[in-house]
Amino acid sequence: TGVRAYNRENLYSKKVAERFSVAIGFQNKVCCNLCTFTDGFKTDLRATSQHDLFREVMKLFQQYDANKHLRLMKNFTSSYLTEHQFAQFLGKSRLYQCLPAKEKKLLPNMELTDSQVNIIAKAYYHDDNFKKEHGASEISLWKFYNMLTGANKSSYIDNFLDRSLNSTQLTEGIDRALHGDNTYKWFIE
Repeated sequence: TGVRAYNRENLYSKKVAERFSVAIGFQNKVCCNLCTFTDGFKTDLRATSQHDLFREVMKLFQQYDANKHLRLMKNFTSSYLTEHQFAQFLGKSRLYQCLPAKEKKLLPNMELTDSQVNIIAKAYYHDDNFKKEHGASEISLWKFYNMLTGANKSSYIDNFLDRSLNSTQLTEGIDRALHGDNTYKWFIE
């Protein structure tokens, strides 16, 4: 996937290196969410020619570790959020947008908008593929991740890849928080 970032360009200035966002990953054919991984994403690729662009994209593709990405996705199926932790995530995600800048800098980045958080909340009960199972008190991080990437579908294309990557980072961080890491603990405590 690649996006030409016109919003980052000064179209009236002299000709300089053009900027692109490029990602490699897996597309889940069940729900068509894009699974973007940190090793397969370059948000600010600069190129002055097609040759430069091709060379940089090929370098990114060669550095991408598909097996590592698959292991990460598989790990999501064996970790679970309780309903309370999920509700904490929703509430903290809403609060995150309003935090003073000083406090926000102490936390990991969270790029979901309020309307996307609402989509995630609705998906918890109503998504045909990823909703909470009837009577279950937990939800797998795989389903949680797909709710995040599903909500990301409402992003404009200039933010889509960044937010898709952020969905992966959030889920991975919350997985670590469930296993004792403090970095993302704020979102689920």
